[in-house]
Amino acid sequence: MIRIFLLLSLILPVMAFCQEGQSAPLVEGIGKDALQRELEYEIMAPCCYGSTVGDHDSEAARQVKARIARLLAEGRTKEEIIDLFVNQYGERILARPRARGFNLLAYIMPPAILLAGGLLLVYFISRSKTPAQRSAPAERKSYDNEFIDKIEKEMQDLDI
Repeated sequence: MIRIFLLLSLILPVMAFCQEGQSAPLVEGIGKDALQRELEYEIMAPCCYGSTVGDHDSEAARQVKARIARLLAEGRTKEEIIDLFVNQYGERILARPRARGFNLLAYIMPPAILLAGGLLLVYFISRSKTPAQRSAPAERKSYDNEFIDKIEKEMQDLDI
């Protein structure tokens, strides 16, 4: 059980870092429409920052969608487009924070808390065993033998 928590605590942050740098230039195999939809769900609507541009139906969201389409038509890469919006609106325009600086805590803390909670759970479960469960089986046998011997002696004294 502890191994699973350790494994998760190592894998999850690595996955987060790997996903951070996955923006490549527009290439064959990824169409502009698919890339535009991907960008629309990575950029928050600047009118309220309550949902992504792809989910939002406001004038500001429609303008951002049109701007993304125009930038893709100019041949800009995904990273360039995201950087343009971050420079204009700041980091809060991103639906998923970049794994840098203080935002790195958003990627590190959940696995760390999961690991710490799991270790505490294992610790308290192991501490909750009764003294009889902790004793060695050899000690229990000797106790049982003494008890049986005492009963047999009392039965002989009573001549039963």
